[in-house]
Formats: sequence, structure tokens, C-alpha cells
Amino acid sequence: MALGVSLFLYIHSYLKVNNAFREFVEKRNLNPDAFLETQTWVMILILSLLVTLIIAGVVLIFVYYQKMIQLYRMQQNFINGFTHELKTPIASLRLFLDTFDKHDLSRDQQKKYLSYMIRDTERLSDNVTQILNLARIEDKKYEATWQESSLYDFLLSWREKISYLGADADIIIIDPEAHQDESLKIEGERCKNSMIRFEPNLLPLVFMNLVNNAIIYNNSARPQVEIRLKCHRNLLKVEFKDNGVGIPPSEQKKVFKKFYQVKKSGKGSGIGLYLVQTVMKFHKGQVSVAENENKKGSTFTLSFPLIN
Repeated sequence: MALGVSLFLYIHSYLKVNNAFREFVEKRNLNPDAFLETQTWVMILILSLLVTLIIAGVVLIFVYYQKMIQLYRMQQNFINGFTHELKTPIASLRLFLDTFDKHDLSRDQQKKYLSYMIRDTERLSDNVTQILNLARIEDKKYEATWQESSLYDFLLSWREKISYLGADADIIIIDPEAHQDESLKIEGERCKNSMIRFEPNLLPLVFMNLVNNAIIYNNSARPQVEIRLKCHRNLLKVEFKDNGVGIPPSEQKKVFKKFYQVKKSGKGSGIGLYLVQTVMKFHKGQVSVAENENKKGSTFTLSFPLIN
């Protein structure tokens, strides 16, 4: 519509100017061929440029509109996913509270249900903390409290804090020194004691997202995550190897985009791996993912710069 109107107005203006120019040439008794031929080619060139610009503008508007639609859909998926992440522990808490209210429970049963409720409140807290910290990092307003220590020791203490996940999955931290070969054992000891600089409040969010994904996207009888440390030159690499459904090579770069979900599964909020990448960049590190050799599950690798 806009293109047709623009062409009509341009041709109409061109005809009026052309007639006026012809009258001017005739009144002055000038040679019309010397002027009109040049004028015609100039007009053709201008018309071609105008049409090209209009078509380019229409294409840009169309592409921008498609991207806006895609962003809107991704945001809707995030809202739906995050709402589900909030409603699930709330519904669970409501169920346990109703059980306390309607039944006389023994002390052991009370402790059991209380542990479930604590787990649900921690899950709620983690979800809210993720959003708040992500917003602060993106706005460059996050006030970091940096710590320099062994990442292996930090991993061990973190696993103790999330021991409740033991009911859902096996989380195994491989001892870097567990080698028969003496040279590998020495290298493992060096890796185990290597120091990095990290933010102790953000790093658990990275670990939790990788472990939760391994549990959620898993069809195995028993989800399992192996965590292994490796040293490579001036980097400390932490591998999270799971036995989940895996991530196809075509999706491996896309999964770190904000709101992106593999095959629109509807699981999760779509910001977990984006948060992982954002926090790793905050640590001047990197994150990558690869499909396991047997095509059963994925391996996420976190790379941290070592302290010299």
C-alpha cells in the first residue's frame, strides 16, 4: 500500500515537472534532445533508487516485526515457565500444611514433612534470587564479594548444602587425585588445590541450574551428575556430565540465549542457562556444552582463570 502510494505520487510529480520543463525548453527555443534525454536518465536513476529504498525499508520493517513476535513468544514462554516454577513449591507447601492441620502426625512424620517444606521454600528463594541477581548483573549494579580459594573445597561444601537433592539424583564429585598413574595423580593434586577468584553467592546459582537441568531433562531411571575438575594451562575447568536427554549440536549455541527453550519443551523458565553464561562472564570465564560420546546426556564445561 505504502509502496503503491509512493510510486503514484512520484510519477505524478515527475509528469508535472516534465511538462513544465518541456514548456520552458519550447519558450526558449532550446534543443529538446540535449536536455530531455539527460533528464529522462536522471529520473530513471532517481526512481530506481527510490524504489530500492522503499523495498529495503519494507524488508527491514518485516524482519523487525518478526523479531518482535519471536521475542514476545519467548517472553510468554518465560512467564508461563517461571509461573510454573513458583506455583509448584507453593502447591506443595499448601498440601503439607493441610496435612499438618487435618492429621495428628508423629514426630518423625513431622520432621519428614518439615524437611520437604524447607526444600520447597529454598526452591522458591532460589527462583526469586536468580531473577534479582540477573537483573543486578545486567544493570551492572551487583555488588560482588569476591573470594579466593579452592574451587574443589567450595564444591564439596555446596554439595552438603543441597544434600536434599540426593532423593532426586546422584551428584558425584570426582576426586582429581583418584588416579593410579603417578603423573596424573600429581596433576590432579595441583588441580585440586588450584585457587580461583569467585563470588560465593553467584556460583551456587550456576551449579544449581546445571544440576536442576540434568534432573528435569532426564528420562533415565535415576538421574546422575558427575562433576570433574581439570587443569588446562592457566584455566581451571569444571565438567558437569549428566545422563539426561542431551542437547543436539544444532541447539548447543542457542540454549544460552535469554528465554530460549529447546524444542519448546515448556519445562523451566528459559533463563537458567542464560544466567549461567552471564555469571561466568561476570567471572571472566566461559561456559560450553557438548554431547556425550554415547549421545546419552550432555557435558557442560565451566572455565575459570586461575590465580597466578
